[in-house]
Amino acid sequence: MKYLLLVFTISFFALTVYAQKNPKIVKSEFKVTDEDFKDVWKKVKKGNRNYIKAKKGFYKLATEHYQKAYEYNSDNAALCYKYGVSAIMVSQNKLALKLLENAYNLDQFVAPDVQFWYGLALQRNSQFDKAIIQYEEFLDLLSDRKRNKVQLLVDKHITECKSGKDLLKTPKRALIDNLGPGVNSTYSEYAPLFSKNDSMVLFTSRRPINKKSKRSQTTYEYFEDIYYTSFKNGKWHESDIFPKPLNSKGNDASVALSSTGKELMLYRGKEKSGNIYMSIFNERKDKWGKPKKVINKINTKKFKETTLSFSNDSAIIYFVSNRSKGEGGKDIYFAKGKNGNWRKPKNIGAILNTEFDEEAVFLGRNDSTLYFSSKGHSSMGGYDIFKSYLLPDGRWTEPENLGFPVNSPDDDLFFSISDNGRFGYYASKSGEGYGDYDIYSIVFLGPEKEIVFPDEKIQLAYYIKPVAEISMEEPVFIKTMRMTVIKGIVTDISGTKPLAANIEIIDNATNEALQLVQTNSQTGAYTVLLPSGKNYGMTANAEGYMFHSENFNIPEASQYQEITKDIRLLSIDPGSKVVLNNVFFDTGKSTLRTESYPELNKLAQVFMLYPKLVVEISGHTDNKGKAATNKKLSKARAQSVVDYLTANGVPSARLVAVGYGSDQPVETNKTEEGRQKNRRVEAKILSK
Repeated sequence: MKYLLLVFTISFFALTVYAQKNPKIVKSEFKVTDEDFKDVWKKVKKGNRNYIKAKKGFYKLATEHYQKAYEYNSDNAALCYKYGVSAIMVSQNKLALKLLENAYNLDQFVAPDVQFWYGLALQRNSQFDKAIIQYEEFLDLLSDRKRNKVQLLVDKHITECKSGKDLLKTPKRALIDNLGPGVNSTYSEYAPLFSKNDSMVLFTSRRPINKKSKRSQTTYEYFEDIYYTSFKNGKWHESDIFPKPLNSKGNDASVALSSTGKELMLYRGKEKSGNIYMSIFNERKDKWGKPKKVINKINTKKFKETTLSFSNDSAIIYFVSNRSKGEGGKDIYFAKGKNGNWRKPKNIGAILNTEFDEEAVFLGRNDSTLYFSSKGHSSMGGYDIFKSYLLPDGRWTEPENLGFPVNSPDDDLFFSISDNGRFGYYASKSGEGYGDYDIYSIVFLGPEKEIVFPDEKIQLAYYIKPVAEISMEEPVFIKTMRMTVIKGIVTDISGTKPLAANIEIIDNATNEALQLVQTNSQTGAYTVLLPSGKNYGMTANAEGYMFHSENFNIPEASQYQEITKDIRLLSIDPGSKVVLNNVFFDTGKSTLRTESYPELNKLAQVFMLYPKLVVEISGHTDNKGKAATNKKLSKARAQSVVDYLTANGVPSARLVAVGYGSDQPVETNKTEEGRQKNRRVEAKILSK
């Protein structure tokens, strides 16, 4: 059994090594009017008290107080500076840029380091050229003595900006998606652990449980706790905290979940000390057991061991530690052994470790690829995610930056990836999320290629062969790497009016609804992800319009692909007709297959919405075979549809069955593709 150990506490990651200044907000200069001034000035003083404590949790409180003061007076340079520094400390990077730019424009000498913080805000927002200018001007204004103290730090930021410029020139083809408010909050979330079928995720959060929640004395952040949530109907649901004994009064962080989902590794301890524990799920009692200590020989009392990752055979462990005699800061180490009997750990070496911090190791790709985060190498700011390959002689290759948009100018950590290298998860402070660290998913698209329809021989209508039984994981989630992305825009028949429509995905083998997504009400845009190895039905419906259906048969071997499918819906008016693309028959027969039921149930619902609706159900064939035989078969198939609808509550007087045979082709019969489109069942509105 392989464990991925992502044990950490965010407090161990230094936000900066440069101490901010504390310019005074002069009361007489700050006051604008008497209205609300008394209450606002109290906010200023509370903000100041939190600001000078210089801890992450206090900076968050400072921003809340300074916000009220800024709403009262946005033209005070000292307030903008301190509010901006506080914002950048908690990764509110866009806000920080606005505030520090304002502070600098109001008073270039409001604080001796205003250009440093302004430059950092520009860097965090990927404005690298402007950031370099501010950093260099900041150095030019310093005396030799002061410059010597900060030269290395500022030079590093300039180097990061240059790396960022290079990385932006060649962005990686990747889809990055925030896991949403069911998982992420305004506090830090990280270390996602996914169950075997991806229907549940465990993760760590710094959010408060209640008003009595305790804070760390080191950072004044709330202690870590382990949460869980489930993925249903296309989204992650609201998360819940695990009760005792899994969570304690101190830090409890998710570390690893076994392949069976019944053994959980977690970090437990205070801010400056802690160990790895294991909890086993008791199926009879339906709860997690009391955590017990493990891996004692890797943990030390004097130093801090954070993230760990095992080889497939559990014979090698990779971990991060700040123990002495390393390359500098936190380094990656490894130890050989098994079942807790580890040899003396060794530093993995200067190829991977730098004079700056390394963090968050993950061993993937059959033990041949090591992913980790580093503040060194070619980082564009904070921690960036890198990968290195293990050579046959035991050496590691030069680390490769995973690039933009995976990495940002702020911290990017706790990366894990599937065996085929196409899909991963990580935590980022990119500033695009709900607050601080958020958990994201990544799909690596690979080299750009022409977007085509997955299989021009789409198995439509009754031509399709019987669907083989499929072993269905529940629910379908995008971690299945061989998948197809369907995206497009839903409009009315003119193509000019975007529609707010519901897109429903059906597994045609099981008749189960897998996903329900809504189009953007302003643009009509939608995106759905379909793992390979299944036959899908997709319907789009909007109020006042006939539903539209598509069928996607994606073989097991299909690689990643994108399909653009714009949909135009017909209004419920006489003469409108739709092809029932998910109505199936066996070859040469008129008996409905069970995969047809979800689509016909949709059609039955239309009759319920419009009590006077009368519809013609028509069967069509290609021109192969005798005309009389084709008409007879097409009429029989149309009648089978009518019989199903009447059996499900639709009055027979509102249905007409017609067989047109090959008389009404929609494509040429000279090609197989054309003949497939001609073999169809349609529903045409006669009156409403």
